Amino acid sequence: MFNFKVCLLKLMKKKKDKIIVLHGENNDYLFKPHTPTSRFREVSKFSRVYKGESADGRSVVIKMLPSELAKKPEEIDHFKLEINWYGLHQNLLAPYEYIYQDDRHFLISDYYDGIDLSFYFKYIRVRKRTRIKIAIDCGLQLLNAVEALHNLGYIHADIKPANVLMATIKGKRPNFKNPEFQLIDFGMVRVAGKSPRLTPSRTKRPFVLVYSPPEQVLGFHELTSFHSDIHNIALLMYELITKEPAYESNISVKLMNLQMAYPLQVKKVIPPDLMLIIQKATSKYHFKKPPNHYSRSEVFHRLSLGIEQRYQTVNEFRLALQAFKSNYIKV
Repeated sequence: MFNFKVCLLKLMKKKKDKIIVLHGENNDYLFKPHTPTSRFREVSKFSRVYKGESADGRSVVIKMLPSELAKKPEEIDHFKLEINWYGLHQNLLAPYEYIYQDDRHFLISDYYDGIDLSFYFKYIRVRKRTRIKIAIDCGLQLLNAVEALHNLGYIHADIKPANVLMATIKGKRPNFKNPEFQLIDFGMVRVAGKSPRLTPSRTKRPFVLVYSPPEQVLGFHELTSFHSDIHNIALLMYELITKEPAYESNISVKLMNLQMAYPLQVKKVIPPDLMLIIQKATSKYHFKKPPNHYSRSEVFHRLSLGIEQRYQTVNEFRLALQAFKSNYIKV
């Protein structure tokens, strides 16, 4: 007798165990797209990310362009651009191979044994002095990484906890003595001072409100530049020490108001000299009214006033951090 339930379960198991083998120029790669443990990151509208394995036994990360986006040539071109950043800097973890197979588009990256900062913020607890050391080391390494992009005239434009990996050792614990960080996800990289490349399928590029500088939040892309990446790195440092986001609200309108109108809150856990450095890196004009109450030229002027107070280059910010680190270690 035909047992539909048994047959369905077998089909489901067969689908779950299905292995996809990708044939690249450098190697062959395999992964199980329907196995939960293979999903490296949460499914998003713009990509699917899996953990896989190369033919020679190395763990790799496989990023797949969703089928609905794969129908659009402009999305394919944008997806393929990420391999341009491979090998640019030791703290940039970019894809090294693009594969087109069975009408699907894939990017292959080295697997990095680590946790992202979102996980770190949620689950890892360390002492104040260690937090300060980790924040400075993270800031310096990320600055060195983005400087490689800046030297070519580009900005990352998406520096946030989920896009920063922290190396782990045995037991999935970070190496607090010598922490190492990698910046990932180059889907929003663009030329400094220019609008992101929009497409018919994406009239806006996504960003995380709390970590984005005001000029990016308000869509003044002509003002986004090297100082914008520096702003984001400084906010990550702030959160690494305080264990709290710089601005927090479940209501997006309120969160935007906090971003636009209020200065970064001074926290006693951050040494005063370091707080001044972070404040300078995240400097902004404090709008007394919602930005939509001003003309575009007035908003542009006010944003520019805030930006002028920031560190304009990686080297300026790096020198300030190095000077603080040198004095802090002596204490």
